Amino acid sequence: MTADNSDAGRHQVMEWLASRVESLSPASEELTPVPSRPAKLGDVPAAAWSQLERCCGDLALDRMLVIPGVRRPPSRWRRPALRTRVVAFGPAAVGQWTDDDDAGTVEFIALDDIRAIDDRLVLLYGRLSVIGRQSRIVVQYNAVARRQLRESILWLRRSVAGPGFTTRHNFVWIGEKGNERAEGDLPHKWAYMLGCRDDLRIDPSSNEMVAVGDVTEIGRSRGPTTGISVLGPRELVIAAEPPDSLRASRYGVDLTVVPRCFLGDVGWHRGNLLIRLREGDDLPSGPSISRPLDEQLYQAMQRSFGDAVTWA
Repeated sequence: MTADNSDAGRHQVMEWLASRVESLSPASEELTPVPSRPAKLGDVPAAAWSQLERCCGDLALDRMLVIPGVRRPPSRWRRPALRTRVVAFGPAAVGQWTDDDDAGTVEFIALDDIRAIDDRLVLLYGRLSVIGRQSRIVVQYNAVARRQLRESILWLRRSVAGPGFTTRHNFVWIGEKGNERAEGDLPHKWAYMLGCRDDLRIDPSSNEMVAVGDVTEIGRSRGPTTGISVLGPRELVIAAEPPDSLRASRYGVDLTVVPRCFLGDVGWHRGNLLIRLREGDDLPSGPSISRPLDEQLYQAMQRSFGDAVTWA
């Protein structure tokens, strides 16, 4: 290697190290923007309020989230600037406003068009996907704001859940060797999820059907995506580990929620759970969603839910 090439290589390494130190520095607040629920009207950009109100209806501050932008200039080693966003859960629609140095742009889905919700949380990474008949809204955010956003997500789920269906209590856990196991043996993560997490369900747990895959203690789980699934009077909820195979990514939960009034048939193919959504009695075939899932959890769902669900 020539001296010029050596100097150029060292320069690239030093530039990369400088960018990593800058991105990890706690003193640089603009690099790690923290979303927050606005406390007053002045905390929301005026353009965002006016546009979201036209789409979503009367706005309430406690059902909004302001996600600050990142104004750092892009470089070879840094991500480009992220624009400020405002998320609103209104009586007519869910909307997300994005700043574009002018009036901004809005994407929204009417509540009547919402068919499912994907709610992912891995360490400090949060991603909420609201799935409509023909489109979806994706909200990426710092999970420091999870507690504030969770209340709005639960409000949204109650708003779109529809009427209740008859269910009976049932619990099926298929273990590693295909044998059924008792609820009392659940590892802490999943026992806490089932017994204490208030974002797992919107209805009382007394008459819900529960299916459990080959879950293990946190930090030991590898391979197929497994977890638990709950069929309540108004929702099908799947709470599974993130699909990545790396051990560190298992410190989180992917939550998929489908109102039962829009639940078509459910199937499994080559490591993925397939859910076809219903449009209504006149239009039975709606959009479909797919998510990675361990076959044992799917088998537990079939055994627990029985004829309460239509299987593909």
